[in-house]
Amino acid sequence: MPRHPQPGIYDYRALAQRIVLAILVAISVALADWILLGSGLQIIGAWFGRTWHHGNTLRCITLAAALTIYFLRLLLTQFVFLKRGMRWSEALAIAPWLLFLYLWLSIEAARNPAPFVATAWAGVALFLIGSWMNTWAEHQRNLWKQRPENRNHLYTGGLFRYTRHPNYLGDVLSFSGLCFITGRWITAIIPALMLIGFVFANIPILDRHLQEHYGDEFARYAVRTRKLIPFIY
Repeated sequence: MPRHPQPGIYDYRALAQRIVLAILVAISVALADWILLGSGLQIIGAWFGRTWHHGNTLRCITLAAALTIYFLRLLLTQFVFLKRGMRWSEALAIAPWLLFLYLWLSIEAARNPAPFVATAWAGVALFLIGSWMNTWAEHQRNLWKQRPENRNHLYTGGLFRYTRHPNYLGDVLSFSGLCFITGRWITAIIPALMLIGFVFANIPILDRHLQEHYGDEFARYAVRTRKLIPFIY
């Protein structure tokens, strides 16, 4: 697990990793904008011997805005909410993964000539709900952790009353929304892979860490609270 100086205390030892990650993701945003709003689609198509033209303009603008919002949320999380340390291996794993997602979604959306219909607007709603869920959950926990009396205690309020990992659920919802905005069903692979990763890797690892750190406090919380989807799982 990443290093933890003291629970609730910002680990400035990882500042360089956070800055590098932010710069690399900013490059991903710029490339996505180049594809969605500039000449990038035609140039990339030419690299593969294809003639690609922009499809629906509203789709391109909406996806560009959504990807920018995700980047701003990432900055907020990295520099305000996330107190723990971050290894270089973690930062350098997140950046190429997001680059791949940004490029794939952008190319698929930019090439899609279909009208921006109800399913795409549903994607906008899903993206906003997931983004709010992730950021609001982290904000609530951050405020709670700032109180000295809460140090070394597990936060179980707010959205964490309904699921142990509302931030993971928010990511699944927001990326599902991005896929609906893109309008290419092949991109559903993205939230499916995220869900599999959360269920079989991230959640078990994090739950073990929480059990070791909070002991009976986490055990009682785990009994009454679902891992990811409220009332279901």
